[in-house]
Amino acid sequence: MDAARFASGDARRTTGMAITARMKTMKKSLKGLAIAGIAFLGCLANGTAQVQQSINFGITVYDQSDTSVRTLRVSTKDVIENLAGSNVPGGKLWLVMPIDPGVDGNGTIGAFLRVTDSHGNVVVDTTTDSFNIYQNTSSQAGTRTYAWNGFSLSFGGLGAELYGTAIWSKSFRSPGGLGTFHCSVSGYCALGGITDGQEPCIGSISGGAPSPAH
Repeated sequence: MDAARFASGDARRTTGMAITARMKTMKKSLKGLAIAGIAFLGCLANGTAQVQQSINFGITVYDQSDTSVRTLRVSTKDVIENLAGSNVPGGKLWLVMPIDPGVDGNGTIGAFLRVTDSHGNVVVDTTTDSFNIYQNTSSQAGTRTYAWNGFSLSFGGLGAELYGTAIWSKSFRSPGGLGTFHCSVSGYCALGGITDGQEPCIGSISGGAPSPAH
């Protein structure tokens, strides 16, 4: 009888120790999951959500020759080819920016250009060395922003500094950004192997409605 009771007690102690070990293991697992979850949420919080919108260029360059001035046209297609390094069949040009853009210490709004192919795959993005939108001053009323913008492009054989007052219009349903825009610009432009250095130019730059960037 005593031996049986001792054996039964040992069994209960063994079972209790096993349960305690399992509980400790579960606590460690839950703690690990909690830490992973916090890290994941931190990544989400630190990630910058972006919007993208179509952007179109229509620039006329006045190129000086020995005896006359010829006009050259720089279109959105030309911008795509210079940025991608070649023709992109079905390619599209996008302007990408944060959902809540602000002017940084360099006077830029954190925007960049993106080229996608006919399937929507990203071909190339610009860097701050090759493209910037500067916003030196602006006035805002409701969903409309009037901004003095500078568009700086330097990639492929294309270099341009274009300036003008842009009108940005943001709808109440917009996912972010500054909204659609149109800007009549002037400045100077250089086309490698075509123009004799930097030449004066005028034109327009416009952007469509923003949508979430993928």
